[in-house]
Amino acid sequence: MKNLSNESTKLFLATLVIAALSCVVQITHADSKLASTPSDDDEKGPPHSVSFHSNSVRTMSGTRQTEVFVMNPDGTDQTRITFDDRTDQQPDISPDGRQIVWASSRITDTNPEGDLEIFVMDADGSNVRQLTFNAAGESWPRWSPNGKQIAFQSNVNGNVEIFLIDEDGDNRTRVTDYPATFPEWSPNGKRLSVARDGDIYLIELDGTVTAQLTDHPATDQMASWSPNGQQIAFMSMRDGYCSVYVMGLDEKVPTNLTLKPDGIPNNQFCSRAPVWSRNGQQIYFSSFRTETNLFENIFVMNADGSEVRRLTFDDSTLAVAAVR
Repeated sequence: MKNLSNESTKLFLATLVIAALSCVVQITHADSKLASTPSDDDEKGPPHSVSFHSNSVRTMSGTRQTEVFVMNPDGTDQTRITFDDRTDQQPDISPDGRQIVWASSRITDTNPEGDLEIFVMDADGSNVRQLTFNAAGESWPRWSPNGKQIAFQSNVNGNVEIFLIDEDGDNRTRVTDYPATFPEWSPNGKRLSVARDGDIYLIELDGTVTAQLTDHPATDQMASWSPNGQQIAFMSMRDGYCSVYVMGLDEKVPTNLTLKPDGIPNNQFCSRAPVWSRNGQQIYFSSFRTETNLFENIFVMNADGSEVRRLTFDDSTLAVAAVR
């Protein structure tokens, strides 16, 4: 088991227990061959094509509550789309931009316990539907590239494991029988990357491990595939603080894209939850650092780590951007 005791991990490891096996299998090019390459026309992205959660909303008593927001790819027109006094978090926008899936602890007739369940709504926040129904915690929902399925993590069996469900809530399927978190679809929709035992693995949709993508004593997790399927961006603690790395699936040599400035303590600088733009030219990520007063905000940078721009400016936690 890898050491997760660093102070900075307390701010972002809220839902996971990562443990278990290791397996090394040579990776193939199946995902990159079948992946489509977005055009340069996608560079700016459509309006409200970035979703995130924020606890900037204050209740009447002054406490903060976490809600789902959307914004334009340049950070403009930040719009709140959930309105509930319970937690709404980890949104993901469907490939066609018409729906948003997210995890919520809202209390409803179908969720009287108020545990985290998977919900889906129209992109404007209307037509809310609950997809999962149990007393477990279910989170990190991610749309398949064709918009027909959703991968998520659940502790319904004791461990946090990976499940699939149709976009209408039918055909719930358990994918793994071992602890795993942070599922993310390959661009062709035939495989998932997951975090397992502190490293990132590639698995088939039946849970079969086909490759170990990272192998390091520190924690690697939160992988995101480039649109062409040839690289992954991920969060790693290998330099003593959480940072965004990028790695080609051929050479497997990670590069730290969010280097901590000299003189800054490790627990005052964190970059995580990377996600690629549709054209593969930018990477969005969540970060807290001294210039954000240690509140997590959304940033974007070029895929080589250059031209880092802060998109949100708030003394609150704005985290886990997802880009359509």
